[in-house]
Amino acid sequence: MAHDMNLYEEPFQMIRNGTKTVELRLNDEKRRKIHIGDQIFFHNSSDEYDVIRCKVINLVREDDFYRLYEHFSPVEMGYEEGEKADPADMYEYYPKEKIDEYGVLGIVIEKSDDPYLVDSHMHLEYGPLSTDYVMAFVSEAVKKGLDEIDILDHTHRFREFEACYEDLRRYEQQDVWLHQKTKFCNTLDDYRKLIAEVKQMDLPIRVKFGLEVCYTENTEDLLKDILKDTDFDFLTGAIHSVDGILYDMSFSDGLLWDQKDTGEIYRRYYEIALSLIRSGLFDRFAHPDQLKLAGRDPGYDLSDTYHRIAEALKQMDMYGENNSGIAYRYGHQDIGISDEMLKIFKEHKVKMITASDAHKPEDVGTLIREATFRARGGQE
Repeated sequence: MAHDMNLYEEPFQMIRNGTKTVELRLNDEKRRKIHIGDQIFFHNSSDEYDVIRCKVINLVREDDFYRLYEHFSPVEMGYEEGEKADPADMYEYYPKEKIDEYGVLGIVIEKSDDPYLVDSHMHLEYGPLSTDYVMAFVSEAVKKGLDEIDILDHTHRFREFEACYEDLRRYEQQDVWLHQKTKFCNTLDDYRKLIAEVKQMDLPIRVKFGLEVCYTENTEDLLKDILKDTDFDFLTGAIHSVDGILYDMSFSDGLLWDQKDTGEIYRRYYEIALSLIRSGLFDRFAHPDQLKLAGRDPGYDLSDTYHRIAEALKQMDMYGENNSGIAYRYGHQDIGISDEMLKIFKEHKVKMITASDAHKPEDVGTLIREATFRARGGQE
């Protein structure tokens, strides 16, 4: 069984460097589910996808922290060498009445260098909003060795967002696309009902739910109004059109790429990207360099643009998505964002998250392991 725990930066890094080998917790109902041999995923409180995987090798239970401290050295518990270990420190985190009620727990851990594997972008778009369909994605994730999946459907599935797509209807091909049976076929309440059902289930991995929101500058206020009362686990902002024209469809060459200057299309896309990031609406930015799918040379160096995108993501504390779908779905050579964008994002310490953009269960986790190791500099 796997358990998720959040840690502040200092104790998190102590586990990472191998000095802290004991985690001290209240022995409440949640911690009583921990057993020797279980896995614990420690999430950095400043970046939940900076994760250390640990194995539980022993459990020590006591009535209070004074007795628990007698079992371990200060360094094992996360104190600095030579620092005095004072059990009273734990009372800053847990009130005495809770300690008296539940007792306390020392979790002895063994760190693993295996990465936390997450696929943060997959769609139920071509199936029903049902627990059976969700479980098909979960089962594939378990088969692929993933630790977490994040499900998000496009806003064009939900009737609440239909007005946000009116600008696309100016062109017949796009209007036909918006009349497909998968468009505006459900409500957000349908989705919330499904989420509530899934969250009651005992699942083998962590599953989160969000939305992929199609962003345009002229619908930002409308999106803010629709999204203001939503309570999803995350919101991912995405750009699928440039000034009212979809850029990655079979008809996009005739509507966009053959009609406008390629460099201007790139400039507008990244202007819109900066507006998306600065809007404050989103936790993540989907497939940031998706324009490369067109195979058109922008005609100018994109490095300054990538620096501006990275600076904005860092300032807004957003995740940049490293989406492998660009490789296996479209045949592009990059497993995710380009080497240059990846290098610049890492230079600015942008938080990143891996994604497959799976649209069917069998594609869940595709190239996620490869994208993860690539983001780590190729170190397995």
